[in-house]
Amino acid sequence: MKTDNSHISAISASSYLDELIVPLSIIAGALVIGILVERLLIRFIYRAFEKRDWKIGRRIIGSFNGIVTVWFGLAAFRSVLHDFPMKASALPLTEHIASAIFIVSIATLIARIGVAFIRTFSSRHERAAPSVTLIENIVRSAIFLVGLLAIFRAFGVAITPLLTALGVGGLAVALALQDTLSNFFAGIYIILSKHLDPGDYIKLDSGQEGIIRDIAWRVTTIQTPLNTLIIVPNSKFSTSIITNFDRPDTSMNLAIELPLDSSTDPATFEQRAFHAVQETSQLLADAIEGSPVLHYTAITPANATLQLLIRINDFTRGAEIKSEILKRIYKETHPASPKALQPDIPDREP
Repeated sequence: MKTDNSHISAISASSYLDELIVPLSIIAGALVIGILVERLLIRFIYRAFEKRDWKIGRRIIGSFNGIVTVWFGLAAFRSVLHDFPMKASALPLTEHIASAIFIVSIATLIARIGVAFIRTFSSRHERAAPSVTLIENIVRSAIFLVGLLAIFRAFGVAITPLLTALGVGGLAVALALQDTLSNFFAGIYIILSKHLDPGDYIKLDSGQEGIIRDIAWRVTTIQTPLNTLIIVPNSKFSTSIITNFDRPDTSMNLAIELPLDSSTDPATFEQRAFHAVQETSQLLADAIEGSPVLHYTAITPANATLQLLIRINDFTRGAEIKSEILKRIYKETHPASPKALQPDIPDREP
């Protein structure tokens, strides 16, 4: 009797697998077709846009990667759904799951296209809309939230009571996540104020300085001249006193203090300073704008202090320009003696 039961179970399993082969083969074939469409058609369109240097077109067509294959698979699955050996009561749930996957794929595609437009627009108008992680995350979150509500609707869940429950629960979450929300809204304020953008060279009131690399939903990342990263919470960053060396433009006045002792002729020293600026501007092409200006800022019986003002077009090159000018002034002020230039030759006995 046990042998007959096992034999019947083996036959049932075999027939069950036979019923699965056809629908699974159709789904597998559809997935292969989807992959081929992505590899051939989408790549062909991408290369055509690349030849025309159409950035937004490349980014939009690139957003379909993986999505087309999912659509082909879902279409095949829906077409053979009734051929699967399953109970009739399981069909509605299976259809809801397939609908949810389709909604997620649509939300993913729209989010990718939205981010593509943000990045393309920001690359053309860096000051108008900088492409930062915070903006992209807000767009993604809003789109996926709508997609989540659509999934609830597909499953027959009432959205209005759910939104009411989320509103009540959101208050408790807001109280528990005060610091996180503070950083989030501070990041939004930083972006909307348009006083700071990624790529700007800034200096905080704490003395730290560097280039803004990103403004995320919680922190702002600054890259220092030593190639290290400073991670500042948005709430602290927004309340700091910040000097932006890229606003209103990247050019600025560079002040160099030059001490002058009483033994040095002022006219000669001024000539050396102007000559050093001229040589530096020739060495560092287009680094210095206009003509330098000299001012006496302090005078004592023993010495005086001159301030050399130079208009430079990039703050980040200020240290390099200052070093080159001081080096040339020092060389002209302290020329090497002929004895120092001669190599040391040991005395030889006759």
